Amino acid sequence: MVNPATILVTGAMVGSLYVLIAIGFSLIYGVRGVINLAHGAFIMLGAFAYLVAGGQVSGVAAFVIAILFVGLFAVGLYLGLVRYIEHNVVITFLATVVVALIIQQLLTLEYSLAPRSLEPIVSGGIAFAGTRVRYYQLIAFALSWVALGLLFLFVRRTTLGRNILATSMTEKGAKLAGTNVLYVNVATWFVAGAFAGFAGVFIGTLQSTSPTMWINPLGLAFIIVTIGGVGSIKGSIIAAYLIGFLETMTVTFVGPAWRGMFALLLLVVIILAKPEGLFGREFIE
Repeated sequence: MVNPATILVTGAMVGSLYVLIAIGFSLIYGVRGVINLAHGAFIMLGAFAYLVAGGQVSGVAAFVIAILFVGLFAVGLYLGLVRYIEHNVVITFLATVVVALIIQQLLTLEYSLAPRSLEPIVSGGIAFAGTRVRYYQLIAFALSWVALGLLFLFVRRTTLGRNILATSMTEKGAKLAGTNVLYVNVATWFVAGAFAGFAGVFIGTLQSTSPTMWINPLGLAFIIVTIGGVGSIKGSIIAAYLIGFLETMTVTFVGPAWRGMFALLLLVVIILAKPEGLFGREFIE
């Protein structure tokens, strides 16, 4: 007999990871309207940065290094490429996927395609509600909500955060109000990259790390953001947990081979019934 608590716990853990995957993608689209197909590569870089740094420093330090590295890499990509082409949707779309493929090839040359397992930040686990939960799953769940809380406080309570909100509504209006739009964009890409690096560490730990691991998270980000509403942080959070629980129930009652099928069917229903997503295209509530 299936333990409902197991579904609840597993779904919550999966959903918290999916939130981290989608939130950076949603941020960049919400502020700039840019579909960043290098987002999956950011997640992959987080896993590999943790892999490399983990051989030199402690797990916690490696985690922080991975987040900062991907955040700075995202800023470098924006300043070196995207800022010059972001007003052309098609070119930006193509350029960012090419960047992702280049990163994949470089990592393949260095590490091969063989999957690797990352050492968790903390080993061990506990029995909870009839199921076994690993400590790093609990850490991922807790830190994801801490990060989201800090993001909301940042947007609501700081000048830069309010400038990001203003720019997401109207770039021209923000410029007329004296906002430094370039500074806002740099900050947005850094935060988005940091969230992707965060996600990459835990995906690499829970699943595996390889130069092709970026593809599935990118697809998930698309699905989550489309269902929740492009540009809506609240929508991305709700959609991430919705898909997390849907996938958990699918694996439990139908089988692992059907894991993503019902999420795709839900996506089709949302596109047909409510194309703007569950919460439209607001940036933040």
